[in-house]
Amino acid sequence: MVQFSRALQARKQWVDSLRIFVKGGHGSVYISPSSKVESLASVYTTNFIEKKQRLLAAQGDHASRSLVLGQPGKDIHLEVPTGIQVLDEGGRLLKDLDSEELTVRVAAGGNGGGPTNGWMGQPGVSRHIRLDLKIIADVGFVGFPNAGKSTLLRALSRAKPRIASYPFTTIKPNLGEIFYSKDGRKVLLADLPGLIEGASYNVGMGHRFLKHVERTRLLLFVVDINGFELRKGSTHRSPFQTIVLLNKELELYNADLIRKPCVLVVNKMDTPGSEEAYQELEERIGDFERSVEKHLHLGEEDEWSPPSKFMQFRRMVPISAKHSPKSVKVLKDSLREEMDLIDDACNPGLKSERDIRAALQNKWTHPELIIHTDMTVK
Repeated sequence: MVQFSRALQARKQWVDSLRIFVKGGHGSVYISPSSKVESLASVYTTNFIEKKQRLLAAQGDHASRSLVLGQPGKDIHLEVPTGIQVLDEGGRLLKDLDSEELTVRVAAGGNGGGPTNGWMGQPGVSRHIRLDLKIIADVGFVGFPNAGKSTLLRALSRAKPRIASYPFTTIKPNLGEIFYSKDGRKVLLADLPGLIEGASYNVGMGHRFLKHVERTRLLLFVVDINGFELRKGSTHRSPFQTIVLLNKELELYNADLIRKPCVLVVNKMDTPGSEEAYQELEERIGDFERSVEKHLHLGEEDEWSPPSKFMQFRRMVPISAKHSPKSVKVLKDSLREEMDLIDDACNPGLKSERDIRAALQNKWTHPELIIHTDMTVK
């Protein structure tokens, strides 16, 4: 038997965590990922709202004169989206269902009647568990609100996220896909809701959003060349300060994220003064760690320390997601090459980034693509 909280019936927003009650004794309860299941919300609506039924497996049978050993209860299987982590009530990880080949038994069913249990069918395990979704995507967008992430997602793919000129337009992750017609390769993009300072401490539901970064293969920092101001009267952050703060939030949440491959996208390059601002930013990012020590000043009111580990940006791409399809095309080709680099990094025959890039020259080139060859693949 599986029981869900009734509160979910009234929830229409995106769901990435679900607490359920599972009970064996009517057979075992298994959870398996399936590409046919689109979301956690659909797990609930498909099984418990439309059909108005509980999931009950057959009870283990008692022994009888004609059947000395009672039949064990039959199992039930609950299908969930790929990318689910199954946790017990205390938060201990039971299974990471990041592949369709995996399954986990969350409640063992009772044994049938026999000589060891007085010929009586036995009840099984019952407990609460949590299904926690972490999006699996090739590229995850990271940035403060209003950096233009949703506009960029729409420009790169056919996704149609909500777009507006106020912070937190994106309140749930949006997915898009780049299709490369040359060989049919697809790259999945995840536009994550904008972070704010303090996200690593769960300010603004930071943990709920940051957890989705963990499974992306490439981070895409999206920064507004004009800087960022959360609301009128808030401290204005320059684009350089914005990058450092994003670096710090990722480090505080999970230091392993700093080692992920990362590309820096500087957006809104169609605005006045953007070229001069970009040149200054490019110089500082070229010597990131030293620039933090030399130039970073967030204000006397800020109780803040710089990151201890720094992102190693594999390249820096200036774009105007809204007004320059040409710059978006450059970024699209850049992302393809980076994904190829990530795929080939484990190839024992290619021992350095130079080898990998040379192997890719015949497949993907772009006359306007600037590659920072001094940034090594890690």
